[in-house]
Amino acid sequence: MSVVDPRIDFLIALGRSLHENGIPAHRLEETLGVAAGRLGLRAEFFSTPTSLISAFGEPGSQQTALSRVTPGELRLDRIAALDEIVEALWRHELTVEQAHARLRAVDAAPSPYGPALTVAALAVASGAAARVFGAGLAEIIVSTFLGLIIGGMGVLAQRSLTVGRVYEFAAAMTATLLALAAGALWPPLAVAPVIVSSIIVLLPGLTLTVALNELATGHLVSGTARLTGSLMTLLKLGLGVGLGQQLATLLPALAVRPEAAPTPLPEWTLVPALLLTTPALAVLFRAHWRELPWILAGVVTAFGGARLGVHLMGPALGALLGALLAGLVGNLYERRGRRPAVVMILPSLIMLVPGAIGYRSLSFLMERNIVAGIDSAVTALLVGVTLVAGLLLANVLLPPRNAL
Repeated sequence: MSVVDPRIDFLIALGRSLHENGIPAHRLEETLGVAAGRLGLRAEFFSTPTSLISAFGEPGSQQTALSRVTPGELRLDRIAALDEIVEALWRHELTVEQAHARLRAVDAAPSPYGPALTVAALAVASGAAARVFGAGLAEIIVSTFLGLIIGGMGVLAQRSLTVGRVYEFAAAMTATLLALAAGALWPPLAVAPVIVSSIIVLLPGLTLTVALNELATGHLVSGTARLTGSLMTLLKLGLGVGLGQQLATLLPALAVRPEAAPTPLPEWTLVPALLLTTPALAVLFRAHWRELPWILAGVVTAFGGARLGVHLMGPALGALLGALLAGLVGNLYERRGRRPAVVMILPSLIMLVPGAIGYRSLSFLMERNIVAGIDSAVTALLVGVTLVAGLLLANVLLPPRNAL
C-alpha cells in the first residue's frame, strides 16, 4: 500500500476547501500552483464549478486525483482563515501536517451566524436595495417584510436537497404573489421594485460577473459552466415571477392595476441604506465582524465610484470606475493588512453586479417585448464586462500579493 505524500494530501484538501468556499477558478489554480512550487512539487490543477483535478509529478508519470466538489456558499471567514494557515506555513510556523490539521478544523467550523441572524440580514438587504433602486418608504417596508419571508424559506430549503433545487423558483413566485397582494391593500405601492428588491440576494449577478472574469482570464470551461448556471438561476427566478403573476390573475382581489410610481426619498437616505447594507452583507457572506469597517469602506468606495462613473461615462460604463476603485482598495488592503482582498471586493461588487438588469431583460422577454429584452440583456452583459475590466485593470495597477 503506497503512502500518500503529506504535501500532496494537503494541497488536495486545500483545493477542495478553497473551491467549496467560493474562490473563482483563476484564483484557485493560481494559489494551488504557487503553493505546490513553495512545497517543492511539480503540479498542475484544473478547476470547474463541480470538480477539481490535481496532477503531481513529471508528465508521463503523474499522480492524478479527482475531487468531486459541490459549489457551496461564499464563506469569507473560512477564506480568511485559510489565508492565515497558508501564510503561517510559508513562514515555517507550521509543518505541512499541522497546516492540514488546522485546515480540517476550519472546514468543520460552524457558521458564525445562526439562521435567525441570516434571515434578518436578508430582510435588511432587501429593504436597502429598494432604497438604492429609488423606491419610496412604502416599497422599502414591504421589501423588508418580503425579504424576511424569503429568508425564512431559504433556511427551510437548506434542510432538503430536493426542496433546495426549487427554492429560487418558489421564492420568486411567493414574492410576486405577496407583492401583488400588498399592492392591492396599499394602492400607492409600486410592485415592480418590491419584487426585485425582495429577491435581490437570489439574483445571480455576482455569479455572472465571476463567470465573465473566468472567461476573461482564459478559464473557458469553468467560466462557461458558471455562466450557464447563472442563466439557469435567472430562468428559475423569472419563471417564478411569471407564474406568480399568472396565478394573481385568477384572484380578483389581485387584479393587475396600472403600475404606480414610487415616491422617492431624500438623497441623504442613501447613507443609512449603505450603513445597514454593510452588516447585512457581512452576515450573508459569513465575514468576521472585525472585517466590518473594511467591508463598509469597500461598499462606499464601489458605490461612490459607480455613481461618479455614471455621471462621467454613462450607466453602462459607470460600473467600470466603481470596480476599479473597489479592486484597488481591496488589493491595498491585502498588501497592507495581509488579508485576502476578496473580503473587501466581493461585498462591494454586490452594489454593482448586473443581476437586476438581467432580471428586467427576462421580464421583457416573457412579456414578448423582444427589443427591450435584448437591449436589457446586452446592457447586463456590458455591465458585467466593465466590472471584470475594472478588476483586471486594478490588478495591473496594484498587483495583489501571492495569496488567496
